[in-house]
Amino acid sequence: LGDSGVGKTALVVKFVDDGFKNDKTSTIGIDFKTKMLFMRGKRVKLQIWDTAGQERHQTITQQYYRSAMGIVLCYDVTSEASFQNIKRWNEQIEMHGSKDVQRILVGNK
Repeated sequence: LGDSGVGKTALVVKFVDDGFKNDKTSTIGIDFKTKMLFMRGKRVKLQIWDTAGQERHQTITQQYYRSAMGIVLCYDVTSEASFQNIKRWNEQIEMHGSKDVQRILVGNK
């Protein structure tokens, strides 16, 4: 989660496909990817939801918070406003997510 343009999609593409997203097209609504990992000798399937950062899409993305086991909060290290908005994104998680969801903060770009 994070503001539009902070690099959420680029982060997902790098992690899942080991690629690089060059275009600056914003995600509309939600995009979905999966990645298989082996952790502690077990096969784990990660379902990764890449959410839109624009406010007009928030009602769509909020419905996915409740089932999330982990949430990555992203901000642009060159944008103080995107860092300040992490508080708002965290409040959205508090309102719509499970109370024990794990969170990680990532400074991107």
